[in-house]
Amino acid sequence: MTKALAALAVLVLLAGCGGSKPAGPNPDAATHLTVTVWPEGKLGDSLTWRLECDPAGGDHPDPEKACAQLAAVPDPFDFPERTPRCDEIPGATDDLATVTGTYRGRKVRAEFDRKSGCVFDHWDRIGAVFQTGF
Repeated sequence: MTKALAALAVLVLLAGCGGSKPAGPNPDAATHLTVTVWPEGKLGDSLTWRLECDPAGGDHPDPEKACAQLAAVPDPFDFPERTPRCDEIPGATDDLATVTGTYRGRKVRAEFDRKSGCVFDHWDRIGAVFQTGF
């Protein structure tokens, strides 16, 4: 009987050692985000919208476009690689944004800005979410 229990314990342990991946976005889960944008930095006025996807909605100015852009990026809230020599890229602005809520079932709290060329890609790849002309 002891050998049977030992064999069962080994099987239970092996079953729990599967190749599970960290939880990422689930395309079937809901998206409910609050987007706040400061077009002139924190010293200026802010705009805040609710954005929902699948179906697109909320009071965002263009929820269909914003949701489509989010869906086109594998992980829109992951910081992309730095552009080489990015500090030398002109065009920095004071634009700042935060996104909080749930994206495809995963909690999100992300900040975006355009203070240097190092972070333009981070903003631009989901720029429709921020609705500031980028």
